[in-house]
Amino acid sequence: MAYIEKRGKNSFRLNVIIGYNEDGTKILEQKTVKAKNPTEAKKQLTLFEAEILNGQYIKIEEKMTLNAFYQEWLEKYANDPNNLSPDTRQNYVNILKKRILPKYGHMKLVDIKTIHIVNFMNDLKKDGRRLDGKKGLLSPSTIANCYRTFNNILSRASEWKLIKESPSAPVKQPKVKTKKSDVYSKEELSVILNYLLEKPFHWQVLIFLALSAGAREGEIAALEFKHINFEKGVYIEQSLTEVVGVGVQLKSTKNERCRFVSLPSPLLAMLKKLKVQRTQERLLARDKNEWPDHFFIFANEFGKPIRPDSISQWWRRFTKKYKVKHIRFHELRHTSATLLINEGVHPKVISERLGHADISTTMNIYGHVLAEADQAAASHFDTFFEKKANK
Repeated sequence: MAYIEKRGKNSFRLNVIIGYNEDGTKILEQKTVKAKNPTEAKKQLTLFEAEILNGQYIKIEEKMTLNAFYQEWLEKYANDPNNLSPDTRQNYVNILKKRILPKYGHMKLVDIKTIHIVNFMNDLKKDGRRLDGKKGLLSPSTIANCYRTFNNILSRASEWKLIKESPSAPVKQPKVKTKKSDVYSKEELSVILNYLLEKPFHWQVLIFLALSAGAREGEIAALEFKHINFEKGVYIEQSLTEVVGVGVQLKSTKNERCRFVSLPSPLLAMLKKLKVQRTQERLLARDKNEWPDHFFIFANEFGKPIRPDSISQWWRRFTKKYKVKHIRFHELRHTSATLLINEGVHPKVISERLGHADISTTMNIYGHVLAEADQAAASHFDTFFEKKANK
């Protein structure tokens, strides 16, 4: 049953009875609308009732602001590690606090329109939008992260039926061109590894491991001796990340995939030697061990694991000191993959070693290297055809 009530000049309240309480009072869905006359109001009532009966009606929270909803989003979504990784959560929170909420936090959710998202994205492309005080434009990846953040919080508002649909949905996500990774050649690696022999033993092991296993910074920092099979290789099943105000925390790997990576015998021997050193440190630390339930490969004398970002910092200082070509530490991973490709290792094997969720990811990242290797392979047939032609 449905009926209308006149509320004022050209204003009507639509009432749809959806049930009754135990005491017999009506349970109503109500909506106030503007209409020229009762006939027009009844037409809107018919549509309103149909939406409810078909399960399409969304009761809009008209008064909630983006600032207020941010607290709901933080508590019920962002703080759950099953929804966002600690790094992603911190990135989203920073963008919301520094870029989005100062501009749109006071607005009601229902008042945020697609044009606001479009204007926000266009404004980010202007000069002077960096927050670090440096000159220049924001990088495409930063702009894309801002879009993902705004889209995430508005999508939750839509999912939770606070708004009918996310105003960010019609806005296309900015494209980010993937830069071609720089890698080391065999000759460059030979020089670098000779310099590395002058450094502390645990750094030698860490860099050799990065090159051999193609592991990410956080995965290397999270490795424990229990993950090492000293006859075959290493299981990579967790990662370390640093959360602002909390410190380093363990989490699953990027794709939540546990993988086994075979390692060369000399590196396994180095890991055995390092375990002896670390065991002695662990015994000396005794009750001062900061992570008693874990035995990290790369840690200080009190068992505290190395911070992932400190690995990159050390690598930069190392390459600067010896005046060798610097590439990002992460690109040692790409160097590992490229060397394997050039040695003719099957892409599926490389994909498994790198922990990619799908071989298509490997093909997309290293397609150009695979193409070059394929062309080099084809050139081996040149002499064969030359001999045939000369007969």
